[in-house]
Amino acid sequence: MQQYLITFRSLTHAQHAARLLERRGVTATVIRAPAGLSAAGCAYAVTLRREPEEAVRWLRRQGVRVGKLFERGADGVWTEVKM
Repeated sequence: MQQYLITFRSLTHAQHAARLLERRGVTATVIRAPAGLSAAGCAYAVTLRREPEEAVRWLRRQGVRVGKLFERGADGVWTEVKM
């Protein structure tokens, strides 16, 4: 099963995004972003299993400041998804 990750600058932003996605019926879990995925060092993320591009677009329409979108490969490595 595919796994996607959307990064955020703060825990508060990630929690807000997760709540909005959950209300929309998308299962979203807040985690500490894996090392190396954020240029600023410490970051938080929301993990998803489906429709990541649509989730990012929808969050932006809601005024949420979204960082980058990543997809986890079969080898376990996170790769940025260009939108």
